Amino acid sequence: MDPEDLVAADPMMRTLRERHPDVNIVLLPPVGPIVDRPSATPAQCRALQQHADTVLATLSRDVGHEPSTRVDYWWSQSHPEVRRWVTAASYTDLGDGALPILRSLGNLLVRLGWEPRPAADGSPRLRGVAGPFELIASAVGDAVSINITSDPLHIPADLYDDLRVDA
Repeated sequence: MDPEDLVAADPMMRTLRERHPDVNIVLLPPVGPIVDRPSATPAQCRALQQHADTVLATLSRDVGHEPSTRVDYWWSQSHPEVRRWVTAASYTDLGDGALPILRSLGNLLVRLGWEPRPAADGSPRLRGVAGPFELIASAVGDAVSINITSDPLHIPADLYDDLRVDA
């Protein structure tokens, strides 16, 4: 199919083309499905869960606060058998301490071998990557939130059911 036909077929791209005819639109091919890869094992899944738990515990210990809220879950995106492990937590009622804690988290991530980067737009947010995880931390008001997200895994339905039962 001609790339211009693809642009015309997509309502968002068609509008972009109409408003900015001088702009070259490049459509990248879709990423190959992860379900072509071998399925994750229960041990791999549990290791990811434990690793994320250890990261959060280390961060909490270093900043001297326990999370006010926390949720852990398998996140499914484009395919029902492709999932990422997510550990999300927030520290609230920090008063004026939210920004200093965010800075402390960034420094700790460096010491732990992560590669944290501040947000390009200057907002109080940072992103760090290490191994199979991405960590995003942000400060808003008197709170800091952290999301630790794993790389995607191929987790068939039967394994997912087992992981949910074990949770």
